[in-house]
Amino acid sequence: MSTQGNQALAKAFAVIDAIAAGHRQLKDICDYLALPKSTVHRILQGLIEARYVREVKGIGLVLGTKMIQLGIRAQQDMPLKEIAKPYLRELADLTLDTVHLGIKDEDAIFYLDKIPGQRQVQMRSQVGDRLPLAATGVGKALMLDMPKMEWRRLITSQTDLDVDVMMARMQEYAKNDFSFDLEDNDDLVRCVAVPIRNKYNNIIAAISVTSIKEYMPDSRMQELIETITDYCKKISEQLN
Repeated sequence: MSTQGNQALAKAFAVIDAIAAGHRQLKDICDYLALPKSTVHRILQGLIEARYVREVKGIGLVLGTKMIQLGIRAQQDMPLKEIAKPYLRELADLTLDTVHLGIKDEDAIFYLDKIPGQRQVQMRSQVGDRLPLAATGVGKALMLDMPKMEWRRLITSQTDLDVDVMMARMQEYAKNDFSFDLEDNDDLVRCVAVPIRNKYNNIIAAISVTSIKEYMPDSRMQELIETITDYCKKISEQLN
């Protein structure tokens, strides 16, 4: 594909991402992407014709039925979520807390699944959210096998946390194959995360149990490491 073709494709994806982020009007998309109105309008016409985008009266531009179909197909092509689902539910029932399943997406964690907890607190996370790796417990679990220079880069660029403190914590996490979120991203929110490894011992995903500090004292967090590790092993065995 020519350079011009690549640029056109990149702009079309940018428009789709802008709509997915909640920009519903032509002007909003143009301002968000800093693109000319004529360019965005032309792209939108093609996306609407192909059913990737549709216009809803009173709401504006939303993702179209083609995108929904592709999303369903993508989930079907990713067996990890379906294999893990019953184990995530069982773990959520056992702990009463919110359980997340995440995978690495470049320098971000992508929430593949979430089972809400049964306590009177709800986590703001949603399936499909992307958050910086170093800012979450699941993300840190996905970072465990990375070189130390990568830890430092991500901690420095993605958080306001003390780098030396976090590097020391990451060394302990990597040694014992787990990670904690000690209110690193949200005040009062804590989690314990453990990686899921394939038969080659490569990290392919991670599971976390998340709640507020009231339900996550240090002693319980230590106890949860073994519990979550057991569930990660069960999922890994099913994948292999």
